[in-house]
Amino acid sequence: MPHTSLSDQDYQRLADTLARFQPQQAMNLEQLDGFFTALLAGPEAIKPSECLPLILGAAFDDEAAFPSEKALEKFVKLLTGHWLDVAHALDGGECQPWLDADAEGEVRGNDWAEGFMSGMELLNDDWGLLFDDAEHAGCLEPILALAFERHPDPEMRPFVEAVSPEQRQIWLASLSPAVHAIHAFFARIRSELEQEEAELEKTPPR
Repeated sequence: MPHTSLSDQDYQRLADTLARFQPQQAMNLEQLDGFFTALLAGPEAIKPSECLPLILGAAFDDEAAFPSEKALEKFVKLLTGHWLDVAHALDGGECQPWLDADAEGEVRGNDWAEGFMSGMELLNDDWGLLFDDAEHAGCLEPILALAFERHPDPEMRPFVEAVSPEQRQIWLASLSPAVHAIHAFFARIRSELEQEEAELEKTPPR
């Protein structure tokens, strides 16, 4: 079945709904995109419906957050639509981060990278496989740099001074190649594990 992307109106509705829950620490659309990208590119895909508490923040436990069960279902359908859009882009080799301009009109990428980090934390031990791989760990650098740029502990930030526009552009331009490298890394591991399991199943019992 051919993939049908969410429409511009769908994305506007999704963004507006998330914005409504910002006072309750819900993700915005940029954070959501980074979050979903980490889940889909990483060790194991986790369904959007399983992540609603992280996505909605305190609004998840607010019975008045959605006026009806139908409204909640529509929201989950939009989440699932974006999830499928990201998955399709990853598989097609054309996954571009959703990056919004801030109040000053600048694209910074911090929200996206922080959302990606939130996704990594769900399977922290499995992501260690990439951190410990000397050949491939470097693909995490632009994501981690942007994710930690606003860290409350200055020692955790990549630079003590403000990041230059040139350096930011380098990081932002590196996000898409990094995501595809991460996706390929974990896809290869899953494939190797599947092959090993298949070989074990073929081995006759002693």
